[in-house]
Amino acid sequence: KKQKYFDKLVDLCVNTPNALIICADFVASTQMQDIRMELRGKAQVLMGKNTMIRKALEMGHLAHPDAGMDVLRSNIRGNIGFIFATNCQLDDIREILGKHVRDSAAKSGQVAKANLSLPAGPTGMDPSQTAFFQALNIGTKIVKGQIELVSEFPILKQGERVSPSSAILLAKLGIRPFQYGMEVEQVFQDGSVFPAAVL
Repeated sequence: KKQKYFDKLVDLCVNTPNALIICADFVASTQMQDIRMELRGKAQVLMGKNTMIRKALEMGHLAHPDAGMDVLRSNIRGNIGFIFATNCQLDDIREILGKHVRDSAAKSGQVAKANLSLPAGPTGMDPSQTAFFQALNIGTKIVKGQIELVSEFPILKQGERVSPSSAILLAKLGIRPFQYGMEVEQVFQDGSVFPAAVL
């Protein structure tokens, strides 16, 4: 099975050297299935453990020193995978990936990808739940039997971890602040690797 994987990766690098290197952090398995189904016949999605990918590329480089697999190997970091454009353009793949993005709840300990503020005004929560706001020192008042925020409150800051209290409050408010999908990190083309921004 491992050998089959090695052969497939090396074959694609040599014969279809046109791929997106993607990051699959927080991508749900159903999302992954939908992407694979939509790319069927157009592109090959190849995921795997980094140690296996590195081993395959190392072996492939010995057999095909001009294919650029050594360059590719030095860029294997994190939860990554490849999508080889076997029968389409890289832009077509990017378009399909863009369609499969999902809203996700904030989980405690996750790093916030963007700033988020709770607006001033009614929250739709009843007065028995003021403790959730007090835990974060958010100023509230009770108006017409529901909790209102006195002023806008910045609950998430980009680059900072989500606190347990923030995660609970956002869930109570039904706010799903994050979006997850496969993110294109780099491009492998004809033996070279370059940042996705170049595309």
